Amino acid sequence: MRAWKAVLLIDLALIVGVGWGYAFWGLREGRLERELSEARAAAASGIERRWVVEGVVRAIFPELGVIVLTHGDIPGYMPAMTMGFRVASPKIQEAVSVGDAVRFTLQGVLPNVAVTTIEKIK
Repeated sequence: MRAWKAVLLIDLALIVGVGWGYAFWGLREGRLERELSEARAAAASGIERRWVVEGVVRAIFPELGVIVLTHGDIPGYMPAMTMGFRVASPKIQEAVSVGDAVRFTLQGVLPNVAVTTIEKIK
């Protein structure tokens, strides 16, 4: 293969790689940045917010008052992920066990939010 063909193929691979990178990472980063700025504006306003979200219980730490959940998108707050949330009452943790699919209510003034209700999904 001639040198110019090799250089052309490498250049083409770089262009395609950068294009895919921007499409999958750059556009998502822009959306996440907008969501973050909205969340910061809501936190600065001191307005109490409320979300009803579905997820799965991954761990329960009653001594810490924390429940770890894998959840879907929480619009205006965070993308889907697994994380721990404070619970408003110890009875919330007693209602579920690890592995349960749940619907929970997250309520509070950002960033101080807590799970206020939780129920198993059948």
